[in-house]
Amino acid sequence: MRQQKAGETKAGNTRADGERGAAAVEMALVLPILVLLVFGIVEFSITYNRVQGLHAAAREGARVASLPDATQAEIAGRVTSALQGVPLNGPPQIEVIPASTQPCLDRTGETVVVRVRATTELDIPLWGSQSLTLTGRGEFRCE
Repeated sequence: MRQQKAGETKAGNTRADGERGAAAVEMALVLPILVLLVFGIVEFSITYNRVQGLHAAAREGARVASLPDATQAEIAGRVTSALQGVPLNGPPQIEVIPASTQPCLDRTGETVVVRVRATTELDIPLWGSQSLTLTGRGEFRCE
């Protein structure tokens, strides 16, 4: 029976001494980029979901604001309740245009706009954490 020489595999192929550990080095070079890419995709999709939540809340607020007897407090309450499942850093800033107490009073056919701004954290491993300001917008015609 033939004895195996140093650097020789069981199949009988010899490997150059310089190739030992090449896979480990390649993995060490590629792994940080892969981790950055995967977690970046996950974090950006979470942030995109939060933006969609802000847009939906702004549309809800604009729908309420389009009623002639709706007040700023009712609009803010609807926006806040629509944001219940959206994790944000602090309370949102709600802006209604026009900024009167009852935005659609005597304005039938004109538009009312609700903007919702909030901050959130984008935290990607190996990249760092950044605070982002997200904005949602809703527009309806006054009834």
